[in-house]
Amino acid sequence: MQKEISTKLRPTIPYEHPDAAMYLKLCKENLIRLHNKKPAYSMHDETIRQVFDSDTGHTSYSLQEQCEQLVRYIAEAFEHYAVWDYTHAYYPGRPSQQTARTDAMEGVSRVIPTLAAWLHANGQSTSVINGLNNKAIDVAGLLRTAFLAGTDPEHKGYWGQLHDYDQRICESADLALALWLSKEWVWQIFSLAERKQVAIWFKQVNTCQTVDNNWHLFPLTVQLVIKDLTGEDTIAHDKYARVKEFYVGDGWFRDGARGNYDYYNAWGFFYSLYWLDQINPDFDPEFIRHSLTTFVDKFRYFFTPEGLPFFGRSVCYRLAASVPLLAAIDVKTSSLSVGEAKRAFRTSLEYFISQGALEHGSPTQGVFSDDARLVDNYSGPASSFWSLRALNIALFSGQRSGLWQAEESLLEVEKGDFSFEIPAIEASVIGTFKTKEVVVIFHSDYILQQSPLTRRLEPQSWSDRVLEMLVGRAERPKNNLLRKGVTCYTSKMFHFF
Repeated sequence: MQKEISTKLRPTIPYEHPDAAMYLKLCKENLIRLHNKKPAYSMHDETIRQVFDSDTGHTSYSLQEQCEQLVRYIAEAFEHYAVWDYTHAYYPGRPSQQTARTDAMEGVSRVIPTLAAWLHANGQSTSVINGLNNKAIDVAGLLRTAFLAGTDPEHKGYWGQLHDYDQRICESADLALALWLSKEWVWQIFSLAERKQVAIWFKQVNTCQTVDNNWHLFPLTVQLVIKDLTGEDTIAHDKYARVKEFYVGDGWFRDGARGNYDYYNAWGFFYSLYWLDQINPDFDPEFIRHSLTTFVDKFRYFFTPEGLPFFGRSVCYRLAASVPLLAAIDVKTSSLSVGEAKRAFRTSLEYFISQGALEHGSPTQGVFSDDARLVDNYSGPASSFWSLRALNIALFSGQRSGLWQAEESLLEVEKGDFSFEIPAIEASVIGTFKTKEVVVIFHSDYILQQSPLTRRLEPQSWSDRVLEMLVGRAERPKNNLLRKGVTCYTSKMFHFF
């Protein structure tokens, strides 16, 4: 029997129910986007694809070299798209429900943690990275400029005043993480007045309400960073207690009282929990590390050399699936070998990137290439940069965890057949050695009334596409297959085709 979790009434969120004033704002910000956007930057798309394509003979790249090339690719394109002192970046792609300006803020908040993680790993020798065009980019200087401009109310790129249920609460967590990762080269260089300015902007999260799901982790990340940097303790322990209420056992969290069990467990919950543990190892190591270990002990069976049995929302974050594995080998609480984690991470990157998962300097809005059917309405052009969350952990911890030096070990499906249950989420997992396929089967339907037509991926209508382009607001069908009643997911991934 599944754990019962107390429910809270979901609030009415303005961007989900826009009025005339909101549509006017959306149109205005869309015009600003059209004025400031730059041509799609595709100069090195084929180069980076070949770096991760084992069939082209580029197997001479080590995993560490592949990751370095990926950061160079990302950094060069970010330099191209960024505006207003690196506070916003207008990437090409389909808009979200938010304004175009918020989408452009994501173009910074979801990119600079990768740059900061690279700086953390390389900053003792250099803070300059060369793009694939060999143009030097001063990462430390870029980050200092972005934080001072983004938190300055008088600057054109100011990240703004936060309000309840604001998407920027989510983005503030990534910005805070980037600040913490780069603190030696950024925060510690700031004057007292500059530190005060930056801290004031971040501390806005302390008075903002969030949706009752994984969003509780975002202000917590900010608050732990502020405590580490300033000593000021405003940690909302009630939010953390609520997150733990979502834990149902076997390493799994429910994403809200009535939410799904899906891949958000990997790239949402455990990514944030890993960083809480890194920022303050005394925060709650027993729970965080035990739940991580418990999750990884079975989740590692999901990985194959070619694909994963994805289920749930935000499949555009697919490159981040190995987050818990990389976290587990860093904290060294799991029976998972470093070699197995390395193979899962590398083959995941290679499989998706070689099939077109990077384009115009960013992860595509889809599973492989762009696919409007698979882009949630809350996702914008830069949302898919959360796909780099596994890369961020690899850059941060790869040297000390032994990731770069380890010999790869076989994945479980490469060793033999297997079959087991995950009772907490009522699911069965089956692996077939001969076909290298892993299948996850849920024992319960999310929705009772369904048909073959209701279970299919709905395409975006031409009228919605036109409206989306004119207004700059997402108008796409909801295609979370779990919520459509699909209960069987295979690593062959044909349910997305």
